[in-house]
Amino acid sequence: MTKAGRRLALGWLLASAIFITLPAQDTTAIRSDLVPVISGILKTKAEFDLDNSLMRFEVRNARFSVRGKINSYMTYKLEIDLSDEGQMKMLDAYVRFSPVADLNFYLGQRKIPFSSDYMRSPADNIFANRSFLAKYINEGMRDIGFYAEYIFGGQIPVSIVAGAVNGTGNNNPQWIEKPNFAARLAAGRDDGVRAATNFYYGEGATEHNLSMFGAELRYNNGHLFIETEYIVRQWTDTLSAVQRDDGIYLHSYYNFMTGNRMVKMVTPVARIDFIGDALFRGEIGASRFTCGLNLGFEAKQFYSEIRLNYENYFRSLLPNHTDKLTLEFIGRF
Repeated sequence: MTKAGRRLALGWLLASAIFITLPAQDTTAIRSDLVPVISGILKTKAEFDLDNSLMRFEVRNARFSVRGKINSYMTYKLEIDLSDEGQMKMLDAYVRFSPVADLNFYLGQRKIPFSSDYMRSPADNIFANRSFLAKYINEGMRDIGFYAEYIFGGQIPVSIVAGAVNGTGNNNPQWIEKPNFAARLAAGRDDGVRAATNFYYGEGATEHNLSMFGAELRYNNGHLFIETEYIVRQWTDTLSAVQRDDGIYLHSYYNFMTGNRMVKMVTPVARIDFIGDALFRGEIGASRFTCGLNLGFEAKQFYSEIRLNYENYFRSLLPNHTDKLTLEFIGRF
């Protein structure tokens, strides 16, 4: 990390500490529900390239976030990653305004609400390495913008999110002629069946008339989890040629609760994913099978885990993709 980067990180952490410890500026005492909450994720791993007999150690993520409540109508979130593939990045930085129950407005920077797998945090990611959809098709979809969200309750909850963003990417507030648009509709509970559809349209730096559509289906009963998702992406390049790519995955896991004092949960995981120019016409650029075993040291999943993953590539036109064995430690607080 550069000297300027270290100063920025230190300044951010000091500001967070001061923010937590300073007394309120009015005469009322600080209410417990207004005290900011600091959380973090540390994701470290050792990787073995089985095709080339190579290995490496990596700090994949060192993420800190502060979130809290300002009053009954406004909350906030700040998040920074000190090592996102070796780079320090500002991630989330937004204020949420909730004037009435189930209605939320967001203004600031966050992940564009498109794809469940992309929106997962590094700890929630299930596997040591992200899916092709999250890594390639959805890459760069963190932006600054304005969102409106409404949640319909009932036996089958429905959430609708629609927003407008700069389209210029992470922490890049350039002037634009018109914003890019995003929308997501999800129906179902966290337990049981849930379906979602996603849409995105706008302009990119080298992509004109960029449009993306995604559909996903999930089942979860607390032990068994199965999810699949398909995304298609189309745009016009700088030579006015229409380009297209798409991808799909199916992944699953099952949580076995052991009752053991140390290892509380054993979770076999499996995934198969594909990416290409047109999968259903047989134009597959890469495909792989991933399997592994996650050991949980907390009763709550994704908080304290050791993961062992094996990736086998059936086909790969992508750079730096070889059969791998990965050992990963996850710590979340």
